[in-house]
Formats: sequence, C-alpha cells, structure tokens
Amino acid sequence: MKTILVAVDGSEPSLKGVRAALDLAKGVGARLELVYVIPPVLLPPSTYAETIKKLEEANATMATHALDKAKAIVAGAGSDCDLITLHGAPAESLADLAQAERVWGVVIGAKGHNAVSRVLLGSTADRLMHICQKPVLIVR
Repeated sequence: MKTILVAVDGSEPSLKGVRAALDLAKGVGARLELVYVIPPVLLPPSTYAETIKKLEEANATMATHALDKAKAIVAGAGSDCDLITLHGAPAESLADLAQAERVWGVVIGAKGHNAVSRVLLGSTADRLMHICQKPVLIVR
C-alpha cells in the first residue's frame, strides 16, 4: 500500500494539510504517515551542554504535541496513521524520506508567506516543492 507523507508542525496550516491529506488518501487508497522534523540546534560550541539538552528536550516535546494533535484529527476521521520524527533540515529531511518506494507523495500546509518573505526567510513548502522527486501538495 502506498503512503502519503504529511508534514506536521502543530500550526493551523499544517493541521489543514492533515485534513486535505485525509481526503487525498481516501481517494488514492493510501495510508498516512505524519512527519515532524526537528531542526538542528545551531549554537556555538561554547554553549553549555545543559542548555543544548534543554533545547533538545523542548523540541522533542513539541514534536510529540504536534503529532498527537494531528493524529487526533486522523483518528476523528476514522483512519489510522504512523508517526515519524526526523532530525535535520525540514525540507531536505522530508524529500529524503519521500524517496522511499512506499511513498506516493507529500502534503504540506503553508503559512502563506509572500514572495519577499520566502526569499528573505525561506519557506519549507517552497523548498520542498523544488527538491522533492515525488508529488508535493501545498495546502493554503
């Protein structure tokens, strides 16, 4: 059975993406895999190990919370899903996971940044659309 990866970060746009992915999965007969990507902690080496540990624990807690919210939506629709937590750059991590044979495509909610903010700040959805070799559905 094919799967659809759904990028989740706990935001309303990502939860909107989960709802759209549910409809898509039913239409193509796919299973959902909800994916949260924990970005790397970019701190100078002089930062205390305890501070880095606390940040990593907070990121893990955020991942669990976001995945639980998304899973509740899927369960409420009478479906089941798998939960995946990755570490790394979000777009690149999702694109790498999407290369698996089982993956049909990726769904990601977008916050609706304008062109200027995408250039200055970057956009995971925009980057994923350009580097992923599988279909990417961006939900706004």
